Amino acid sequence: MLIIVASILMLLFLAVKRRTLGLIAWISTGVAFLQRVPYFLSIGDYFNATVFALAFFFFVLLGYTTLKGDLDVMVQVTRFSFLAMLFYFPFELYEPFRRALIRTVVDQTFMLGRAIGFDFERLGWDEITLNDRGIRIILPCTGIESMSLYAGACLGVKADLSRRLKAFLVSVPTIYVLNLFRAVFVLASYGYSWFGENSFYIAHNVVSKFLALASLIVITLVVFKILPELEDLIVNLKREIERVVR
Repeated sequence: MLIIVASILMLLFLAVKRRTLGLIAWISTGVAFLQRVPYFLSIGDYFNATVFALAFFFFVLLGYTTLKGDLDVMVQVTRFSFLAMLFYFPFELYEPFRRALIRTVVDQTFMLGRAIGFDFERLGWDEITLNDRGIRIILPCTGIESMSLYAGACLGVKADLSRRLKAFLVSVPTIYVLNLFRAVFVLASYGYSWFGENSFYIAHNVVSKFLALASLIVITLVVFKILPELEDLIVNLKREIERVVR
C-alpha cells in the first residue's frame, strides 16, 4: 500500500533529514489520501470525500514546505504525523486487530444504547438493528483516524512527558466515548426515522459530522492549553507555509 511506502519515507526523512525525502513522503501521503476519495463517494459520504481531497493538496503543500521551509519545523510535524500513522496501521492492515476494534465498538454501542433505553438488537458481530433497520460498523466508524491523529500530535511534540500523557488522556478517550454516543444517535435516528425517510443520511452525514467537528475544535483547544508547544508548532507551520507560498 502506498501509505506504507509514505510512512517508510517519513521515517527515513526523520533519520537523515534530507529535504527531498520529506517532499516525496508528503506527496505520497497525499496521493494515498486521494485514493480514498472514490470509496467515500461510493457510500455517499461527501464530507469525508471533500476532506480527503483537500488533504491531498495540503500534503503536497507540506511537501513543498519541507523542501523550501524551516527544516526543524517540518521535522517536528513529520514526527507526529508518522506516530499517528503508527497508531493507525495495526488496525488498517492487520485483520484480527481491525475485527477486535470493530467488535468492541459494536459491543459498547449496543450496551450504551440499551442503557439509555433503546431496544437495540444484535445482528452479526458488526451490526446492530433497531425496528428492523440496521447499521454496520466499519473501521472509519470506530473513530480510529481521529484518535490516531491526536495520539500522534500529543505524544510526538517536544514537551514534558507528563503533559503529553495528560493531553493524550484528555483527547483520545474522549473521542472514543463521543464516537459511541454518535453511533447510538445514528442508529436511533435511523430506527425511529427522526428525520424522515432520509434519517440515516441526515444523522450520519450531516448532524454527526457537524457535532464531531465542533467536538474536535473543543478538544483541540483543551489540548493546546495543556501543550502550548503543540499550538506553537502549528502556528510556526502556518507561518512557514505562508512564507514559502509567497
